[in-house]
Amino acid sequence: MTHITLLNKSIKSQQKLNVAKFIAIIIAIGIFFRFYNLEQKTYWYDETMTSVRISGYVSPELTNEVYNGEVISIENFLQTYQYPNDTRNLNDTIKALAHNPEHSPLYYLMARFWLQATGNSIFNIRLLSALISLLAFPAIYWLTQELFNSKLVSWVSVCLIAISPFHVLYAQEAREYSLWIVSIFVSCAALLWAIRKKKILPWIVYGTTVSLGLYTHPFSAFVFVGHGIYVLVSENFRLTKALKSYIFASFLGILLFLPWLLVAIENFSNLLSNTDHVNRIAKGFLPILWGLNLSRIFIDVNQGRSLFNPLTYLSLFLALYALYFLCKTVPKAGIFIITLIGVIGLALIVPDIILSGRRSTIARYATPCLLGIQVAVSYLLASKLREKSNQKKGFKKWRNIVAVLIVGGILSSAISSQVPIWWNKGAFKTRHTPEAVSIINQSENPLVISDIPPNELLGLTHLLQNKVHLQLISSAKIPQIPASFEEVFIYRSSDELLAKYQAQHNIDEIQPFLWRVKKI
Repeated sequence: MTHITLLNKSIKSQQKLNVAKFIAIIIAIGIFFRFYNLEQKTYWYDETMTSVRISGYVSPELTNEVYNGEVISIENFLQTYQYPNDTRNLNDTIKALAHNPEHSPLYYLMARFWLQATGNSIFNIRLLSALISLLAFPAIYWLTQELFNSKLVSWVSVCLIAISPFHVLYAQEAREYSLWIVSIFVSCAALLWAIRKKKILPWIVYGTTVSLGLYTHPFSAFVFVGHGIYVLVSENFRLTKALKSYIFASFLGILLFLPWLLVAIENFSNLLSNTDHVNRIAKGFLPILWGLNLSRIFIDVNQGRSLFNPLTYLSLFLALYALYFLCKTVPKAGIFIITLIGVIGLALIVPDIILSGRRSTIARYATPCLLGIQVAVSYLLASKLREKSNQKKGFKKWRNIVAVLIVGGILSSAISSQVPIWWNKGAFKTRHTPEAVSIINQSENPLVISDIPPNELLGLTHLLQNKVHLQLISSAKIPQIPASFEEVFIYRSSDELLAKYQAQHNIDEIQPFLWRVKKI
């Protein structure tokens, strides 16, 4: 009997070791894809705006200084307007951020200090996001421990976000979203910890995370409203000590955020104009676009908006069943996740339905919703694997579902890592950029002429070699083309500018958005 007991213990110990090895491999793969080919994807519009602001400029200043018809080298252009330099200091960066108050300042200040310490390059600025994204692993582990007190659920959730294509994509983007993901997980965990401990220090910690979240992304406010609703419901709508503590901590967080809140109020007109693009009518059926974004947190092969895409419906079914199962088995945790998802979900969806718009179709805006769904799915998978472990048929079914999610996530990241332009890089605007860059860089001494706004040009400049020069134009009068350049290209010109050059020169269209000026 003793030998049988020892054998069973040995088998269980070996199984635990195998599971630990498997978890370590999944996490290692997720880490690998976060750092693989960091600099290869197109540095697109949003990222170039990050660079403009941390260099201490805003777009109108760049236009005034550079769009004057004078020739400027790519090297000088990038060093001045895309990276921190001696011409603009930290105060200029803060002013540039104040001009764009729709983005909270924390990530951008971190990025400026980071580049000053590590050097100017696309790799380095994206490296910051990738490193920050690693903090999401312990953060979601803490959150799921507070919610479920289950190591299995926690490790499943870590594995899911490790190989989630959505997390990998934004871990490689020079924007604040990897930091926002971490702040959401940490603030959620801190709230549950404070409620459980019932002491003042944890509530002060939570108040600090409120401030951190708001300094990272303004939509964090919806997360904290959801927290308030959760506390209110949990306390049966009574003004208990927990609710008072939540109000105190929230007030502390808002007080710490007050300096930037005042900046945002002062520049509110800029905020409205800078975010007007979300009011444009979405191209497609809204529910299909929501489903597409949902599917991308599990499997992302750059699938389109087809009504018949099975991934959309399978992901929707999995998410809904996970939320149902969570609410049924752990109602309190279900309320927490529903409030995390519901507040910002309604804030995005209702205006789009009533007023028209596309804010709810932008995946990164719905990050709290997607994170809440991932937590619910993690709980579902862990529960089913544990519940069905003694039932061969049921266990095999859920094990296969886990295998599909893991393999799908890994393949998604493997494919996207080889492609310079993915859906999150504004593919419609940038799809011709790599080809145009290849043509221009083949020339020995090229000049590129353009009159497009900086936000549409900057992505191209990061891919051009230092031998390339720019001649940027904003006036009605076109300048003389210098004779010293071997080849002259016109890139994404307005119809008006192109017509003026065609009246004076022979112009050949090489590809969409790129023309060659023939020397006479």
